[in-house]
Amino acid sequence: MKYLMIGAVLLSIAPFAASAGTICPGGGGTGATPYLPDSAATGCNTVITIDATGTSLTVAVNDSNPYDGSEDTLVGVVNNSSNTISQLSLSGGNIFGFDNDGICTFAFAGNSYCSSSAAAGADPQDYQGPTSTFTITDASSGFVNFSPGIAPGSSTYFSLEEPPTASITGSVTGSTPGSPSGVPEPDTVVLMLSGLSAVALGAWRKKGMAAVD
Repeated sequence: MKYLMIGAVLLSIAPFAASAGTICPGGGGTGATPYLPDSAATGCNTVITIDATGTSLTVAVNDSNPYDGSEDTLVGVVNNSSNTISQLSLSGGNIFGFDNDGICTFAFAGNSYCSSSAAAGADPQDYQGPTSTFTITDASSGFVNFSPGIAPGSSTYFSLEEPPTASITGSVTGSTPGSPSGVPEPDTVVLMLSGLSAVALGAWRKKGMAAVD
């Protein structure tokens, strides 16, 4: 019974937020100024965090040095909501003004997807991450689409054209409820805790009856 109760407590406090750590790929590129953004933490120049409601986001600059030594920014996205995020709407000065030097061109470690889905130097594909595509409205606004979506507690990355900046704004769109990554939804946790409580109660009663006999 003691172990069942401990398990129930652990489940009740299980985190639903993405853990800190590396989000963007490591290792500099093969360009004239290979650079590893924020190597001591997330690996990203800029990190977009989707809040617990799945409806708004915040932008933080973790490393202000562009990965190409000029202006491009490596962007990580962290989903702290219980929704699967399928799309972000972003805007900022010339962030979609791609000019053939995305993360595929700089061959960051771990972005082998470039060889099959986005040839280096092919705009806008060479700026895309392993799960993202772009729908561009104009040079300063557009959408980042994720397929599969960013599951609750998960993260992904892509690149944009302008320097790392907190002036990038946006909104979360195309959110769909669910947790395909296997992270239990709050309702699921409640059901699991109820079941564990019932098992624990039954074991306690059985032990008490055995003692009486």
